[in-house]
Amino acid sequence: MEKNILRSFMDKIEKIIFPIQSICVYCSVLMVFITVMARELFHLSIVWGYEIGCFFVIVLLFIGMPVNLHHNTNLKVTALYDIMPKGIQKFFDVLHFGIILFVLILMAIGFHDYMGKVGSVVLAASKFPNWLYYGSIGIGIGLSLLEMLTELIDVFIKKDKPVKE
Repeated sequence: MEKNILRSFMDKIEKIIFPIQSICVYCSVLMVFITVMARELFHLSIVWGYEIGCFFVIVLLFIGMPVNLHHNTNLKVTALYDIMPKGIQKFFDVLHFGIILFVLILMAIGFHDYMGKVGSVVLAASKFPNWLYYGSIGIGIGLSLLEMLTELIDVFIKKDKPVKE
């Protein structure tokens, strides 16, 4: 295989995800700030403020999952990994891939079951439908699974060797 068409697609998705993540960070902080200021300065309770702030954090985390998987920026300890022989590193890379794939599949099953039971419920304070509030989790899981497939295809792509000058 010469070229991974999924990689170019996922690179385009990444360019869309980054601004979404940035907006979500600022909106979440702004919502918490507004809620606290309204409560402390004006003695007003914004009951839906917490739900909206959490919504932005959910979108931030789950929509960003495929980008973190692609750049391998998920949490891991590399102190021992970096000093291991390449063969053992390869084994741990395969194990790491398998564990992430297993967890993503479990997340997809749990998300499907959860949304099947409460997908039509409306949140109490914000009146958001549950599918809108938690839908980004499903999108993030789906894109992460697509990223894992892309990573698997990347293994079989012929890499161009760098030209020495």
